[in-house]
Amino acid sequence: MFTAHPCQKGNDMDSWLVQLLTLLGVAIGAIASFVSTRWLERTRWQREETIRWYTKRPDCYGEFAATTNRFIQTAMRLAVGLGLPGTGQPLDPATGLPALAAAEEELGVKWEQILMLASPGTITAGREWRHVAWHIEWFARGLRNNPAEYTKAVRDNEEAKKRFYTVARADLAVISGEIPDDPGPPAWSDEH
Repeated sequence: MFTAHPCQKGNDMDSWLVQLLTLLGVAIGAIASFVSTRWLERTRWQREETIRWYTKRPDCYGEFAATTNRFIQTAMRLAVGLGLPGTGQPLDPATGLPALAAAEEELGVKWEQILMLASPGTITAGREWRHVAWHIEWFARGLRNNPAEYTKAVRDNEEAKKRFYTVARADLAVISGEIPDDPGPPAWSDEH
């Protein structure tokens, strides 16, 4: 019968320990590789999602502003048709009220997009502009008829519009400077 030399037993044990440590190192390396790859993929996905949503903001803001302007312009033309002060082409209620209703419906859709994508400051500025738009709409529908109040509502519209654009531009990191003030109608418009 063969008996192992006492020194050989120690070498077998050392060999087994080395193999165990090697396997343990490989397992730890595989787990670390998996965790780091998973973390990198998740970070990349989050960054891509952020970029994807951020790139939709300019279109969202622009569409909301254009729709709000269309709604207000339609309402103002109706108000002029009802005898309130203004320079727009008067619009009769038979044509204007359906156009106003369609613009209001579209504005509701664009507003939902603002709620989904905009910063809180932009949402607040957009809400204030919508409230001014509704005030003007009441004149267009004949629910209010005070010319001084209407003139103030038109001025409020310009202020609310500028506030929305200022906040939206800041949210989009537009660095070209502030929107210049409107100096008013050109001189030739006073000459009849």
